[in-house]
Amino acid sequence: MRRERREQLQTGLMLTPSVLLLGLFILLPLCVVFAYSFALRDPYGAVLPGFTLDNYRELVQGVYLRVLMNSFTLAAWTTALCLLIGYPVAYFIAFKAGRAAPALLLLLLIPFWINFLIRISAWVVLLGRGGLINKALVFSGVIDEPIGMLGTVGATLVGMVYAFLPLAVFPIYAALTPIDRRLMEAGADLGAGPAETFARVTLPLSLPGVLAAALFVFVPSMGVFAIPVLLGGGKDIILGNLIVQLFLEFRNIPVGAAVAILLLVFSGLGILLYMRALRRVEAMK
Repeated sequence: MRRERREQLQTGLMLTPSVLLLGLFILLPLCVVFAYSFALRDPYGAVLPGFTLDNYRELVQGVYLRVLMNSFTLAAWTTALCLLIGYPVAYFIAFKAGRAAPALLLLLLIPFWINFLIRISAWVVLLGRGGLINKALVFSGVIDEPIGMLGTVGATLVGMVYAFLPLAVFPIYAALTPIDRRLMEAGADLGAGPAETFARVTLPLSLPGVLAAALFVFVPSMGVFAIPVLLGGGKDIILGNLIVQLFLEFRNIPVGAAVAILLLVFSGLGILLYMRALRRVEAMK
């Protein structure tokens, strides 16, 4: 009994700093934002103590619903593209790369060593009228003169996929690696072609990784701020941009806090859907 109590005490002491940091830097600010979402606001933008649901009622107006739809659409396209590109990459690294797999994984990690804004700013240079991409297209004769790529939805999607693609590759790779190769060999011995073996063996076994990849890409895509501003020109307002504008430009902190809480709720719903889908996949095995 003394040994168990000693181990519990040691575990509690080891966890105490982490719990304190979690409460101080995550839970406390979250509680402040939650309280602000019900607060009042004077004509000059100062937050007044009080309780009102008007901040949330304001979110059902057409402009906010349009912003929500823009955010959802951008996140959905980003997730779909990252899965379509990331799955073949993860499949190649897991099954075809051999000894080169660690080096390829390292190459996927290298971008994370560079500041996020610097990486996105590099795409501003590449996609500009005088950038490398336009110069290459003109030199190859594909186009006669440089075209405007920045400030478009396509440029925003390029930046989003570039930023979040590793978050899709790694979970899928982690799900593909433990798959027993003999299962695919058995499918081939039973007369199944490569496509049928993939559809009936590899893909079902890797679905937990696919679901995790979708979650890891979709949730941060809903609240991203820098990429639509730098590459999309801020033409299509999404939730991340809206929160910044409400806090800094419009000085409407209560409504901005309500939008932040709404984004948190959508993130939580995404996690719940992921857990429910994962349970169904595990039940099918």
